[in-house]
Amino acid sequence: MAVNSELSIRVSLRIHSVGCSLAEAIAAAIRPDNKTAPPWMNIVERVEGDDLVIEVTARVGEAKRIGSIRNTVDEILEYLYSLLRSIEETTKTLKQSGDTHGGTGAVGNEPQTRRD
Repeated sequence: MAVNSELSIRVSLRIHSVGCSLAEAIAAAIRPDNKTAPPWMNIVERVEGDDLVIEVTARVGEAKRIGSIRNTVDEILEYLYSLLRSIEETTKTLKQSGDTHGGTGAVGNEPQTRRD
């Protein structure tokens, strides 16, 4: 089935309020994968304030490309989900570790007073 070769699709993904440095780190992490996109597809990531924006644009040309575009967006979403979950779990673990190892009010970390 032929599709109008001038037809194009643009999918924009925006993750709000992740913070500038985290958004830049995520963008850098996915950038190498974007370079392997087919020539008819373009994937651009950028940071806008505290938001991460990813845009997938493609010239459709053939009907099967629509499925490929969908698969690409699905892969990006899966990768972002696992990356954000990993960061969330690491942050939670580090916070708990800080609470029990040198954090304020942790048992066993009270100042020692000398009694003679």
